[in-house]
Amino acid sequence: MIWVIAGTLDGRNLAVTVRETTGEPVFVSVVSQYGAQLAAHEGIEVHTGRLDKEAMKELIAHKGIRLLIDASHPYAAIVTATAREAAADMGIPFLRFERKEVPLPAYDKLHHVSNEVEAAELAGHLAKSLHNRIYLTTGSKTMHIFAKAAALVDTEVWTRVLPTAEVLTMMEELDVSPKKIIAMQGPFSYDMNRIMFKDTQADVVVMKNSGLVGGSDTKLQAAIDLGLHIIVIDRPEPAKGAMTISTAQEFCDLWEDKKSGIH
Repeated sequence: MIWVIAGTLDGRNLAVTVRETTGEPVFVSVVSQYGAQLAAHEGIEVHTGRLDKEAMKELIAHKGIRLLIDASHPYAAIVTATAREAAADMGIPFLRFERKEVPLPAYDKLHHVSNEVEAAELAGHLAKSLHNRIYLTTGSKTMHIFAKAAALVDTEVWTRVLPTAEVLTMMEELDVSPKKIIAMQGPFSYDMNRIMFKDTQADVVVMKNSGLVGGSDTKLQAAIDLGLHIIVIDRPEPAKGAMTISTAQEFCDLWEDKKSGIH
């Protein structure tokens, strides 16, 4: 059995490719019930819920996993590190799937930061020199950082998140005003991003470079055309030394290569 940690749309699509290419049963793990619904496919077993290293090792042993493919989100560094350690401990091959970044254009209002803490600090500084309006496209997982950031006090922060009960409950617990929540399923077109940024009168857009599947290109272009400041949270360091692919076709090529070490 092959295990795919599917934290993204292209990860779930990869699981189908793995099933069709290898003919082997595929085990897919996702975090949410919504993700489980999207991952459902013939010949694929789906597990819902977060897993620590010991739980991963137990699953590898119990399911007879012989290859672990980590297709979690490009920014899920802890998941990647944990999965890699679990695979190493259990003596099975580990393969990292990570979509490519979108090339960033030359733009005088584009700023790079290393993490959400730095993003919040810079966003607050920039917004307060303008009209105090910030638009977050970074999702819900790190919203607690922005919700509690001292730099964002007295600023207007709009947040775009998935429209699930779990996420909206979390936003309520963080005391985020419903008036400032845009609960919609992405990715979004250029036109939709432009309308949202313009309608909220945002001065600053905060984003991750999640690649084309994550809609990074349309966010960038819409913000640039509106003359907004853009804060890009750079990706974590890649899984150095790990075998890495960025397309489903690359998996197919590796599988055909009997010397690849993933069999």
